[in-house]
Amino acid sequence: MATFIVFNIYLFYGLVFFSIGCVVVFRNFKYSQLTISPTLWALALFGFTHAFHEWSELYVILFADGISRQYQVLVEWLRLLKLALSFASLMVFAWLLFSTLSRRIARIGHGVIWLILLAYLVSVVRFSTSLELSDEMFAEASYYTRLLLGFGSAFLAGCGMAIYGYGLLRERHDYGQYFVATGGGLWLYGILAGLVATDLHMSIPVLRTLASGLVLVTLFKALKIFDIEREQQTEAKLKRAVETDKYKAIGQLAMGVAHEINNPLASSTLALDLLERKYPSQDPAQKEYMQRVRLGINRAAEISRELLAYARPASEEATRVRLVEVIGSAIKLLSHKQRDFDIRVDCAHGLKIMGQKIKLEELLINLLNNAMDASDKGGKIYVEAVQCDTGIALTVKDEGLGMDEACRARALEPFYSTKAIGKGTGLGLAICESIVRAHRGTMRIESQPGQGTQISIVFEEQA
Repeated sequence: MATFIVFNIYLFYGLVFFSIGCVVVFRNFKYSQLTISPTLWALALFGFTHAFHEWSELYVILFADGISRQYQVLVEWLRLLKLALSFASLMVFAWLLFSTLSRRIARIGHGVIWLILLAYLVSVVRFSTSLELSDEMFAEASYYTRLLLGFGSAFLAGCGMAIYGYGLLRERHDYGQYFVATGGGLWLYGILAGLVATDLHMSIPVLRTLASGLVLVTLFKALKIFDIEREQQTEAKLKRAVETDKYKAIGQLAMGVAHEINNPLASSTLALDLLERKYPSQDPAQKEYMQRVRLGINRAAEISRELLAYARPASEEATRVRLVEVIGSAIKLLSHKQRDFDIRVDCAHGLKIMGQKIKLEELLINLLNNAMDASDKGGKIYVEAVQCDTGIALTVKDEGLGMDEACRARALEPFYSTKAIGKGTGLGLAICESIVRAHRGTMRIESQPGQGTQISIVFEEQA
């Protein structure tokens, strides 16, 4: 009965570690966004080598009586060598894992690893000076292997995994909690395997199996939830790409409509001119009505021209552009929307920049559109352009919802948007940054939740 229990304990013990290796090996990390994915091969190697070690232990335990005395010492030292190699794989994983963390944490982790390896090397050299392989020497070598390599590697790998998981939690990734739990499982296993002797109690192998099982389950859950989140992100990007295509089609349709509107507007202007010439009126009220009609036609024609200019591919060469005209054109194109907001412009009339007028209009339209989307109706939006020491500073500021630190960090990512599907493509700020860079400028985002957002752009002084 005792043999049956020992057989099952070590069988499952090795199987758990073999499964840890399989969890990593049979997962596709080709397009993974996990920064630790290039390090997980070392964790898989630890799982496979440790499983091999535990199954070898099972063989020795079951068939110890069949091993001749002349080979018993060799078998014992081979067991220790396999154990040391498996823990060395875990130490390699800890080293690689710390390399993915911040520079300060990486330096501390690598320093501790070097100290542990140096201490173990000293103990190995001390063992090798003796030509007699006694039982006492083997016991001491096994003790230092489990203490330094076993506990040390498991503890450091657990620390690295927990720190990495905590960083994911701060970025609001749910699977971060499972990486933290994986670190806890490695700590627990390091204590049981490195600090607690196997022959202390028959339950020790069982507790080690449970600790390694915790590592297996939490690692599997972490990678599984990461896959689910990645699928959701891919699906969201696909939806935004579809929305982008739809907006592109709507833009082309609007350009066609604007082009067609020019014909009846030109005809209406001509008819109005002929009417005024053929039937001149001295009635002030009638003149006022005719003037209103002409203003309406001219305004519609101007909006149509601005829309066509905005939709036309930007193949024009850079010229000296008056910024106040660019701001005015952008506001006109948003006239259907801007009437609900208080847009205040502060820009010197003679302030000019070398660039493409159409692209600069696109820049202002995107910034103003974002500001209006983030603000309540009647909200104030400030547009300011001034000459500064390094060039021209352009600022667009609103008093709207604002963004937290996580949103600010991802604000320039293509297809990233906090707006509902259909309310935005997530491309606005990414396009703005591209336009700013093309005009030799820099863009900075300042925002706090509930306090609004300020986009500050500095265009370098150009000859």
